Amino acid sequence: MSFQRKLNLFDAIMLVVGNMVGAGIFTTAGFLAGELTNPWLFTGIWVVGGFLTLCGALTYAELAGMFPRSGGDYLFLKAAYGSWAGFLLGWVCFWIINPGSVAVLAIAFAKYLTGFCGYSGTAAEKLIALAVVMLFSAINYRGVRLSGTTQNLWTMGSLAILAVFIVGGFASGRGDWGNFSAGMATAIPGSSFLGPAMIAVIFSYSGWFVTAYIGDEVKRPERNLPLSLILGTAMVTALYVAINTVYLYAMPVESLKGVVNVGQVVGERLLSKGFVRGLTLAIMLAVAASINATILAGARLSYAIARDGHFHRHLERLHARFGTPHAGLIVQAALACLYVVADTFENLLGAVVFIMLLSSTGSGLAHVVLRRKKPSIERPYRTWGYPLVPLLFVAVYFSIAIQIFLSSPVRSLAGIAITASGIPFYLYSLRRGDVRAVGALFPSEPGESKELKRRIEE
Repeated sequence: MSFQRKLNLFDAIMLVVGNMVGAGIFTTAGFLAGELTNPWLFTGIWVVGGFLTLCGALTYAELAGMFPRSGGDYLFLKAAYGSWAGFLLGWVCFWIINPGSVAVLAIAFAKYLTGFCGYSGTAAEKLIALAVVMLFSAINYRGVRLSGTTQNLWTMGSLAILAVFIVGGFASGRGDWGNFSAGMATAIPGSSFLGPAMIAVIFSYSGWFVTAYIGDEVKRPERNLPLSLILGTAMVTALYVAINTVYLYAMPVESLKGVVNVGQVVGERLLSKGFVRGLTLAIMLAVAASINATILAGARLSYAIARDGHFHRHLERLHARFGTPHAGLIVQAALACLYVVADTFENLLGAVVFIMLLSSTGSGLAHVVLRRKKPSIERPYRTWGYPLVPLLFVAVYFSIAIQIFLSSPVRSLAGIAITASGIPFYLYSLRRGDVRAVGALFPSEPGESKELKRRIEE
């Protein structure tokens, strides 16, 4: 049995947008105001961050079009450097990154929900988080069409509330356009613009690559995968710039400094205290959308690795009725629940952030490597601005990785150790003799591209 292509372009875009938009946009501004006192830099950094993220989307768009299958970075690293690179990324994603991310998001959702309802307590938050993990895992278990519909509803609901916040905020007339000229004397960005501030912005844009992991279930993947990455990233960039412009319209950048709940403060000032509950609801919907997208993509990654013979064969089996990688979903949900209960996931995720950045850097370089290594492979989309665009993306992500390593060397080394722990298991999978060859990813001659596409669609 194989995956069914049930997700259209709109579904794919909603996955990208829903996976990117989270609570960070409502909390990052206070930190940025402390680093960047110039109002134009305060908003401009979101434009720059969006552009750099778009460079990543353009880079991944070509790769996703080349390999319109489930797997994402796993496929890209494997194709460029060998099966070992893909496996080690898949290893740390399977055990920590994917279930850990689900756990973090579920806890965040629980905190917002208890606050929204007027309840409190760690026990209640954990019970809600566990219920959320199981609910969204069950939705994904029942089929990708149901998961896609759920994603569309959550994402569109969040976007609708944010649209009211943006339009209503400007229309209220309670702000001051003079805030955009205050502080202009501090026009020199200094190191903060490319240091901690840029790191915070880039992390707020994270999650843009999600559709690269579900290529087997997207209609016309050679077209829709690249478009979803590019259009989804562009939409979120416009949204983030607009929201931060509203912040600055409401308050001078100096007044935003250190304010954690920026969205709440601005909402009360421009709209009403009652609308703050609407913003909380928007955050909850956005977090829920991220949970759904993370669960969807994570299970497809474990499926792709098992399909190539590196993980247990049960993980590559699809449900007879629903056509979903049910074993991968169950294991992922179990690990996420374990992390919720154990309260150790944040430390684990902190340890592998360095590895996550290195994997994205490696995928960016894979774009350049494969242009040289396999120039004849059919590329439905070719990255605009090659090689500057992928190299710019690589340079930015690698510089952030270096800064993360220098600021947290012990955690970064722990992440390397966790990743390296997969080496014995990789060697064992090779000894079993049923590992799918790297060369199977490629047509050996230009004329074989159609045959490759046929095998993919089968």
